[in-house]
Amino acid sequence: MDSVFSRIVVGLDDSEPSTVAVALAARLAREHDGRLFLCHSVNWLPVISELVASGATVDTEPIVAELKQAGQMLLDRAAETAKQIGVEAQRCVTEGDPAESVLRIAADNACTAIVMGTHGRTGWKRLAIGSTTEGVLRGSTLPVLTVRPNTTRADDGRRCFERIVVAIDDSEPSDAAVRTVLAFPPEDCRDLVFCSVVDVERVPIGHSAYSTAIHSDLHGQAWDLVRHAAGMARRQGIEAEAKIVEGNTDAALVALARERKVDLLVVGSHGRRGLQRFFLGSVAERLVRIAPVPVMVVRGSESAAVPTPVRAEHEVAPA
Repeated sequence: MDSVFSRIVVGLDDSEPSTVAVALAARLAREHDGRLFLCHSVNWLPVISELVASGATVDTEPIVAELKQAGQMLLDRAAETAKQIGVEAQRCVTEGDPAESVLRIAADNACTAIVMGTHGRTGWKRLAIGSTTEGVLRGSTLPVLTVRPNTTRADDGRRCFERIVVAIDDSEPSDAAVRTVLAFPPEDCRDLVFCSVVDVERVPIGHSAYSTAIHSDLHGQAWDLVRHAAGMARRQGIEAEAKIVEGNTDAALVALARERKVDLLVVGSHGRRGLQRFFLGSVAERLVRIAPVPVMVVRGSESAAVPTPVRAEHEVAPA
């Protein structure tokens, strides 16, 4: 089976998060002898619609041409960044919805992972994690690695991901996350922790009826899950720790990431629309926004195995 990072696509815009995403993706491609695809989508419709709505007479051709030129310049700068890291990237300017374009380029080029930058804004803002990143997370059947400008990343002197925490619950997306991480090469799993969070606040009957027996049962189920995952790792020759913690799920995982100084958090996702689109409610979405390290979100069933890279019919040509 090929590495999760054999063929990586990065969705770009003109922002600091995208710059950070390119640098991380290039390092991963270099470490895993992988290929890097850079994608920028010229989404001219909102620009032209706004001009039309203002009553202006619009000649769309020069506007689209200018946007394409700006996109090509953006890709050229990103490719130069990748080259300085040691990777020759392939570039593609497309048109249309940016999230749909990233997913299409990933499919056309048989990519194995997507890397996206995110602002990680909080509150009720529409771009809480970036509309493009949110669209990719919702629609991708590939692992999606998200990174914010202020997240902690491994020094250049070592591999990007050596200390990894995988969030475990009793779900298919969680199982897929475990399988995805176990497809990493052993040198990426030198300090691997499978963690299940016992969130007593989620017990439906409430604290008034909470008992020692319920507490013990929740812990027992959590231990079963993490020990099973650690056993899978050991059978592949990978040492892994089984751990459970108590508290609010995303807050507990963030605290663990800081305590263990991890390089990567991995979580599962159903990829659903709406408030329940991510496993355990919106844990994956919140981690993408607040985690101090890069977060990899893995879908259920479809992403249970890393696809074997084969040249697609419409592979992006080198620029």
